[in-house]
Amino acid sequence: MLTIAAERVWTPETALEPGWLTLEQDRIVAVGAGSPPPGAVRAESGLTLVPGLVDIHIHGSFGHDVQQGVEALAAMAAGLPRFGCTAYLPTTIPAPWEETLQTVARLADAAARPRPGARPVGLHLEGPFLNPVFRGMHLPANLVMPNAELARALLEAGGGLVRTVTLAPELPGGMDAVRVLAAAGVLVGMAHSDASYEAALAALGAGARHVTHCYSAMRGLHHRDPGLVGAALDLDGLSAEVIADGIHVHHPALRVLWRAKGWRRLALITDAMPGAAAPDGVYRFGGQDVHVGDGRARLADGTLAGSVLTLDAAMRTMVAAGVPPREAVGMATRTPATLLGLRDQGHLEPGARADIVALDPEFRVAWTMIGGEVFYRRPGAA
Repeated sequence: MLTIAAERVWTPETALEPGWLTLEQDRIVAVGAGSPPPGAVRAESGLTLVPGLVDIHIHGSFGHDVQQGVEALAAMAAGLPRFGCTAYLPTTIPAPWEETLQTVARLADAAARPRPGARPVGLHLEGPFLNPVFRGMHLPANLVMPNAELARALLEAGGGLVRTVTLAPELPGGMDAVRVLAAAGVLVGMAHSDASYEAALAALGAGARHVTHCYSAMRGLHHRDPGLVGAALDLDGLSAEVIADGIHVHHPALRVLWRAKGWRRLALITDAMPGAAAPDGVYRFGGQDVHVGDGRARLADGTLAGSVLTLDAAMRTMVAAGVPPREAVGMATRTPATLLGLRDQGHLEPGARADIVALDPEFRVAWTMIGGEVFYRRPGAA
C-alpha cells in the first residue's frame, strides 16, 4: 500500500486541506483529512491532488485523427496524461456512410485493446445525423438524415462501445433515432442543430439528455425564440458540455452557462483536432485542410474546425472566467464521468481507480498517476 499526503486533496465534492490518499494496487482504499498515517509520501509543496480528467469529446491530438484507429489511440494514450487526461471518448465526425460504419467498427476494436496511458472508455459519434444549416466544418455530402434503422446500424458497428451520439433531433426521423439510441443506454447529445426550444423539449421527452458543445453550431438564444441554447440553459433534464478555450465561447457566456447548469451538469471538453498539442501548420481533418495557428484551428474560409485545447487549459479558462477552482475541477472529472456512468472514475474516494493528477498553483500538471502508477512527471517536478 502507498499513502500520498498533499496540502490539498479535492475529491472534488470536498476539499481536504491538508489531505491524504491510501492506494492499494490500482484502487484508492482510504481518504482522509489532516495528518496522514505513518510512512506517507508527501507531495511537493503547493500541489493539489485531483481525479484524473475525463474528456468526452476529442477528435485527435499530437498530429493524429482518431479515425485512423490504433495508431491514433496509441499516440493519445501516451500523450494525454501530460495534460492530466486519464480517460477519454474518441470522437468521430461524418464521413461517407459506409466509411462511417467501418470507422466505428475499427475504432471499437482499437478502443477494446488495453494499452498503457489514457484509456478510451467508449466512443462518441458526432453525426452523421446533423443539420446542414448548422453543419460547421462538416462536409454536406457526409451528412445523413436519421432514422431508427440507421441508428441501430451505428450501434451494431460499435459493438456495445458507443457511449454518446450527437445529432440534430429536429430532422425528419430524428426523434426515432433518439428513442433507439436512448433505449440502448447511449447519452444522446444535441448540436449542429436548428432545433427550436419546443423541439429540444420533445427530444428530451424522447430520451435526449445532453447538449453537445453548447452555444456552438446551434440555434442561439433569442427572447422570443429561445432555441436549443435556451433549452440548455432552462431545462434541468439536460446536461451540457462546453469548449472552454476562450475562442469558441466568451467568458461571460461561460459564466452564464455555469450559473444555469451548476458544475454537476456541465462538462468541460476539448473538441480537439489533430493539431492539438502539435506544432502550428496545416492538418488534414474531416477531408479538409485545417490551418492551425494562434491557438485556433480554422478552415481556409475562417470556419472554426475543432480546437487545439487541452483539458487542463479548459479548467484554467473557467477559473479565469470566475468559476471557483474546485468546481472547474469537477467539470473536468466528476461531471463527465457521471454522464458516462463511470462510477469508479472522476473522483477520489474509496473504491475509485487510482487515477490522480497533481496540479501546481497555476493549475498546470506536475504529474499524472494512472492505476496507481505515475505515468507522466513534468521535468523538474517532485
